[in-house]
Order: sequence, then C-alpha cells, then structure tokens
Amino acid sequence: MEIRFLGIRHHGPGSCRNVVHALHHFRPDLILLEGPPEAEPLLSYIADQAMKPPVALLAYCPDDPQIAVFYPLAEFSPEWQTLRYATEQHIPIRFFDLPLIYALAADKAKKNADEAEETEEGEQQNADEAIDTHDPFDHYARIAGYEDGEQWWDVEIESRRNATGIFEAVQEAITALREYLPERKERHLLREAWMRKMIRVAEKEGHEKVAVVCGAWHVPALVTMPKVKEDNELLKGLSKVKVDCTWIPWTYDRLSLYSGYGAGITSPGWYEHLWFNPADDGTLWVSHIAALLRKNGMDVSVAHVIETVRLANATAALRNEAHPSLSDFNDAVTTVMGFGDDTLLRLIRHELIVGNRMGEVPDHVPKVPLVLDVERQMKKFRIPANTEVKKITLDLREPNDLAKSIFFHRLALLGIDMITPEESSGKGTFKENWSSYYKPEHILAVIERAIWGNTLAEATVKYVHHRAGQINGIAELTEMLEKVIPADLPDLVATMTEQLDALSAVTTDIMQMMKAVPGLVHIVHYGNVRKLDYSTVEKMLHALLARIMAGGALLCMHVDEEAAGEIWERLSSVDYALATANDAELTTMWIETVRKINSAVHTHPLLSGYTTRLLRDRELLSADDMQRVLRYYASVGNTPSDMAFWFEGFLKSLGTVLLIDEDFWKLINTWIASLHADDFMTLLPILRRTCGDFTPAERRKIGEKAQYGTDKNTGSMSADVNFNLMEAEKVIPLIWQLIGIQDDE
Repeated sequence: MEIRFLGIRHHGPGSCRNVVHALHHFRPDLILLEGPPEAEPLLSYIADQAMKPPVALLAYCPDDPQIAVFYPLAEFSPEWQTLRYATEQHIPIRFFDLPLIYALAADKAKKNADEAEETEEGEQQNADEAIDTHDPFDHYARIAGYEDGEQWWDVEIESRRNATGIFEAVQEAITALREYLPERKERHLLREAWMRKMIRVAEKEGHEKVAVVCGAWHVPALVTMPKVKEDNELLKGLSKVKVDCTWIPWTYDRLSLYSGYGAGITSPGWYEHLWFNPADDGTLWVSHIAALLRKNGMDVSVAHVIETVRLANATAALRNEAHPSLSDFNDAVTTVMGFGDDTLLRLIRHELIVGNRMGEVPDHVPKVPLVLDVERQMKKFRIPANTEVKKITLDLREPNDLAKSIFFHRLALLGIDMITPEESSGKGTFKENWSSYYKPEHILAVIERAIWGNTLAEATVKYVHHRAGQINGIAELTEMLEKVIPADLPDLVATMTEQLDALSAVTTDIMQMMKAVPGLVHIVHYGNVRKLDYSTVEKMLHALLARIMAGGALLCMHVDEEAAGEIWERLSSVDYALATANDAELTTMWIETVRKINSAVHTHPLLSGYTTRLLRDRELLSADDMQRVLRYYASVGNTPSDMAFWFEGFLKSLGTVLLIDEDFWKLINTWIASLHADDFMTLLPILRRTCGDFTPAERRKIGEKAQYGTDKNTGSMSADVNFNLMEAEKVIPLIWQLIGIQDDE
C-alpha cells in the first residue's frame, strides 16, 4: 500500500492549496482525514449548496452537553477542501482520529474528579499542559529571525509559491522538533495510536493508494509504525460515553486565535483573501483597506494605495522575500495612510484582517428539537444570527414587539445570552431595549437546556421551576418572579407566587423581607401591563411590611458600622419603592417603621440620621425640632464618630437636594453658621467626610452657593450682593443683537 502523508496546519490557505494539488496528483482510493469518526454520517451535507463555511462540527455528550468539542472549518481549511475533493471525486473518506466516545469520556471524568486536592501527578500534568500550549514552531522562528512560530509558518509554508517537496520538508522539520520536544501529553499519544490503528485497517482492506491528511505535528508519529501490541496496550480499557454530532454556523471571530480557540489563527479575513486571490501583489488587499477607510470618513486617495503597495513590497524585498506578509502591509498602511499612527489598524483588524463572516448550515441538518424551535422563532421575528452587535428597541404596545419581548425573556430565563437586555429610559414604560450578538457557543447553551423540554416555553417552565425549588430566600425568589412575569408564563407565575407566599409566611429575617419589598412593589405596580392577577402578591406585600414595622427598630439597634451600612441600603431601597407604589396603607406603615427606628435609644447614628431626614422630608418634623436635633448631635456629649455617622446618614446622597431645596439649605446653613468656632473646627472633618460622597460638580456648586449666596439653579440672588442697574442696562442692546431683535422692535 502506498501512503502519502500530508501534514497541514488546520487553517491555512497555503497548506490548503498544497493539499488540493497533492490530492489531484496522487489520486488516492481512500482518504484518512483527522476528525471524529462519530461525525461521518454528517459528511453527506458537504455537497449541499446551503452549507457555507465557516461552519463547525459540534460533538457533545447528550446527557451533559457542557462536555463538548468544536471542529471549525473555513473555506481555506485543508480539511474542508479535502472533504470537497472526496465528495466531488466520489472517493471514500474516513475520519480516523480517536473516537470521541473515548476522548469525551476522559473530559467527563476530569470534570467530575475532585480537583480541590493537588497531587504531585496533578502538578506534573499541569506542567505538561503548560508546555503544550506553546507553539513549537517558535523555536524555528527564533533561529530564522521571525517574531513567532505563526509568522515563521506563514512566510515559509503558507506564502511559498513553489510547493515542490513541501510536505516532505515539513515532515523533516517536525521530526527534529519532536526529538527536541518529546510528546508527553497522554491524549496525543492515544490519538496517534488510534490513527496508526486505522492506517493498518486500511492496509488490511487492500487499498492501494491512501492519502493521510492530518496536523503536521502528528506525521512523524504515523510514519514510523511501532508494534501493534504497543498501540493496543495504550488503547486498552478506555472508558466510553454517548456522543451526538451536528453542524453549526461558525464565525471568523471565533476562528481567531484571540477568541481562545486552541488551533486558532490571527487573521482569518486575510487568509480568505489569499485563498481567493493567490496572485494578488497587494493592490487588491490595500484597495479593500482604502475602501473601508473611506467608508469611515477618512480621506484616502489612489496615490495612498499605490505608495502603500510599493512600500510593503520594498520591505519584503529587503528581507529577500518574494511577497509581502500581512505585517508588511500593516506597517505600510500605518506609515502611508496613518502617518505613523497605528490607531486605524484596529478598524482594519476587526473588519478585514479578522473579518465578520458567519457561515450557514442547511435547515435539515439533524438538530435537537429545542434548537429547531429557537431557530424557528428567530426566523419568525426576523432576528438574524449576526456577528455584529445589533440594537433592538421594542414597543410593547405593538403585538409583534410584545411577542418578541416574550421570546427574549424566555431565552434570558434559560441563561442563553444570545439576546441581552439593555438599560431603558425608565421602569413602567412600554419600551424595552435589547442587543443581539451570535456566538457558536449559544447553540451549545440551547442544547444544554434541551433536557428540560422540546419547545422554548416548555423548557423555560421546567427549568425555572427546578431553579425556584432550590431557593430558600424570599428576596431571591422575588427577583426570579420579576424576571418570569415578562415571559408570559401564567401557570409558572401562579406556582411561584404560591411558593413565595408560603416562604414569606415562615421567614423571620427582616433584612430578607426588606430586600424583597422593592421587587414585590414592582410586580404589583407595573405588572398590570401583562394583565395578570397580582392580588396575592399585594396581600403578601402588606403582610411583610407589617412584620418589618414590628421588628425593624430592633434590627437597627446595637449594630456595627458595616451592618448599619447594609441596613441603610435596604431602608433606602424600601423607601424609594414605596414612594413609587403610592399606596396610603403601605405609606402609613412605613412612616411608623421609620418613627420607631428614629426614636429607639440604641439605634446606630447612621440610621438615626437617615430616618431623621426621612421624617423631615415628609414634613413630620418642625423647623424647631430639626434645630434641636442638630444641636444635640453637634454637642460635645456625643463622640466624633457618632456625630460623623449621624451627619453622614442625614446628608447621604443629598448634594443635589441642598442645591435646589432652599428650605433645606437654610436649615443646614443656619445651623452651621450658628456654631461656635471651636465646635465648627471639631465638626469640620466630619462634614468633609459627609460631603465626600457628593459628586465634584455638586461640591463645587455648594461651595459657590455658600460663598456668593447665589442659587445657581434658580438664578435667585441674595440680598447682600451689590447690583449696579445702570451698568447692567448697557448690556441689553448687545443681548438684543445676539438674539436677532432690533431696538425698534
């Protein structure tokens, strides 16, 4: 049997072109291609016109979809062109890599293993993996004077026009590397043992000419055949798992090395250009760059293009290279078009060097039912899977937009971030903002949720019901219920409401109750947009607030600074939520709660100050009462820390209020002005700390207001400011001219 070993890099136009040429010249009667044998039934889709690279084979464990592996293929991938050649020439082709039933079994075992304890074996394995992450071709790059192994392979292999003997040269180079860097990773050893086993099977079947297309690193291990017994010993006793495979769309962004893809490349868009335009001297490539820059408002002429191409070719000639590399073009573009500034390379890298292409797969490719349902709804709502971030604004008064919103919220509940919510202008409106962005991993996320149901609605109900059953806190359950309501799942809402009611009845944690109140208010106040009955939630809200009123004061007594800060956050959120609820009974209960906290003897000063402010805001404290309270907390009988905490609570987040509320300003200003000099100096550091949370603009305006007595927001002027009416009248004619009004008008 004659065997031709074609060692390639997984994504490279030069390797791809060399493989196609070698296959046409060798004309094998069997092709062994590196890939998962479980995916062979899917090879029939290669000839489908609807299959447009980049695409990927996705293999996963159906009982644990997180255990998965992708096999991306672009138009310029040697594997893709090998598959196309075999399909067009009707030549048998087999994937001859280690079956994934064994490979993913090892991944699953590793996932399930307890990694908390580090052993010496584990540390050695980590060291092996660290060695394996380095590009072995970096060694040749250093010898030849290149930046890294990627550039060395690009220039010496991918860009070589005369490919005579290229595969033999690659084999010789890697043989030397493997002698210098002996293989120590068990998975690679198992894979190569299986590959040799499949070569022996082909030999026994009587094939005369076999082409072996695989990663160049494996070729030396396949050329030299050890004894069959040695390989069988390596493959003995391997565990198995069930594996399913499908085709999915892929993107150039995820094909990029920067995405974390182990076999990724730095420039998918550039490689596509080289594949389709092998004879380009750079003119076409630089023209694409010029068109992109013009599209973005930059002035780029034909002369810029000509000079850029000349400079790139001259740079390559200085290194005795026949053709410019991508780095040569990047340097030339920076020099000629960017005038030495490489900022524009960011745009070029995103749009052209990496590219935003996304592939397509036929609709009839085998898929799990949930994936089909999600794809059907995306087509229904005309939401394309896009590699660019797309903003979507919905008006919930429109039936189609409301249906989209329901679809988006159900995806979010399943944890699929294909479409994510954005900040809206305000709560309670009919407007929603979303953004969509496709990643191949989203399909895997959908597959992972497929165990909960065959449709999106069914899967969402079962998955959320399962998660809700694991929640023991009313705040967390309320938060989840808020997210469920927009998904239009009334039965699930009813079930969760019953669970929330039962949970709230046995909850004794006041902090948990206060944390739940804003969510419950939001459900009651804004939930009627969805036209569901929330009377049970409303009763629950009243019951919770009654219990907060009974135990709130005790919660605020004898606590430290950290606990007081957490309680303040809860009090603040409850106060804001109840203000929006506009419910008289709830407001009455809340005011009574605030009174109890404020009057308790051992309430933390931070909370005492804050509740004093709340009572003052509701005009429940007179001006005399406020002056008396201020004098008390500024007196020498209180420690500086108590004074600091009280004023911090009283003035917390009030920078803007001090500027626009004249009564409040007069209250604070009059009190500070009445302080004795020694008392003021004692209090000054505390006031500085209190105002530390104000924004710089607020502090500046407060200082101006204190200095000049001018309300910058209302334009009012203090009586003691000198004002010259005659001088001011001189400006009036100029103002008339500025606004276009003549004196005689």
